[in-house]
Amino acid sequence: MFGFFKKKNPNEDVLHQMDGREIKYVTQRIRTPQGEVKEQILGKSGRIILIGDEIRVMCGETDVFRCNAQDCNYYMLLSGDGITVSGVNAINGIKMDIIVYYKYHRK
Repeated sequence: MFGFFKKKNPNEDVLHQMDGREIKYVTQRIRTPQGEVKEQILGKSGRIILIGDEIRVMCGETDVFRCNAQDCNYYMLLSGDGITVSGVNAINGIKMDIIVYYKYHRK
């Protein structure tokens, strides 16, 4: 009866916005023990896909990053041209912070 009072989950909006987007490139943020932050390119030209509850970042034909959406944190970049995902990568079991830059972010 009062369906318009339901609280909307803001994370669902972020998930639906990133699903199927083309990727320009993906970088991994690496923090050194000295406190420096470096970025390493993991892949170029691919797609970010949401399959069930799993976030998959594919570059070419290979998976670069896979993680369950409930087990990771993801935020849109302030510029709107990408997303930051932090979580344990199911491919290698390492906690990673990656930044996915979209190819075309204005639609």
